[in-house]
Amino acid sequence: MEAAMHYVATIPAETLHIFTREIFERAGFSPQHAADGADVLLWASRRGVETHGVRNLKLVYLRMLESGQINPNATFFVEHETPVSAQTNGDGGLGLAAGCWAMRLAMDKAEQSGMAFVTMRNSYHYGAAGYFPALALQRDMIGISLTGHFSGQGAAIGVPPTFGAKPMFSTNPIAVAFPTQNEAPWVLDMATSIAPYNRVMLHHENGLPVLPQWGLTAEGEPTADALLMQQMWPLGGDRAHGGHKGYGLSMMVATLCAVLSGGWDDGHADDAASFHGFRQTGDSHFFGAIRIDAFRPLEGFKRGMDAMIQALHAAPKVPGEERIYVAGEIEHETEQKRIKNGIPLTAVTLADLQELSVKYGVRLEIEG
Repeated sequence: MEAAMHYVATIPAETLHIFTREIFERAGFSPQHAADGADVLLWASRRGVETHGVRNLKLVYLRMLESGQINPNATFFVEHETPVSAQTNGDGGLGLAAGCWAMRLAMDKAEQSGMAFVTMRNSYHYGAAGYFPALALQRDMIGISLTGHFSGQGAAIGVPPTFGAKPMFSTNPIAVAFPTQNEAPWVLDMATSIAPYNRVMLHHENGLPVLPQWGLTAEGEPTADALLMQQMWPLGGDRAHGGHKGYGLSMMVATLCAVLSGGWDDGHADDAASFHGFRQTGDSHFFGAIRIDAFRPLEGFKRGMDAMIQALHAAPKVPGEERIYVAGEIEHETEQKRIKNGIPLTAVTLADLQELSVKYGVRLEIEG
């Protein structure tokens, strides 16, 4: 996707990181929440994941703040816990920061108990799902993160169940990270739909084609018009192409995130948008951390991961292809380039950042 995007300016990665953190602070978030929010967005931007990077600073997070949807003074807290688990509450705060707090809690518990899992309810969009399991790599752990939303009465935009005619799920991503020894860390970050909706909007705002295989109109007709695409196909597409598997994965994510956390609860009897009193407030998340040495020596695992990746690299290629990649490899290489050369911005994102620079009085240093 990066080659197809048209970029108009470049900003050093660290400069953009500082700018993003300062904007979050000027907007009213605590220094810790602002720092975590900037970390998540810049991780995505450095890795070329434009759908979840600084593009969303104004478009998603500050818009939600200004509409009153996000609580800038949120305090994340534990509602129930054991040595290996916790049910937590995001207090309606910045999902980027809430996710960091919950993932750290999972890792801290795993340090003591070998593995741990944390659910969170009452949160909001937490950015790139892959960031959170990647945190576990810093402690030589396996990391897991899921996030999702379920709409019992259906939603205007989202993913329908197989044979369904109305969206019921968000695009409910799954992310897992495994440490390696010398190869790039293995980081899988995937939606359980063919394409996430924010990719549709990213392509639209940058004049890139939208594929009709990604989704349907509200009436269930294939479309390549981003403004008409409201039903995103589950991973696989229709039933004949395995879409029921993507639907099943989406429901698994919704269950681990929303049902297990209590985010999908039956306390809404008087709410017309509920289903028999059940409704999900905000987004819900699931985090896991696993110490490898709870199973086998760490270095042996890392060597095994390297050997598996190298075997895939060495496998025969189909005609016309020179390389086989593994999850996270393209993004890792993009990150190395962008750390060195800066982060390129599209015209739309640059204009948004310039607007925020003026509004909040934070200088934005731009290279040509």
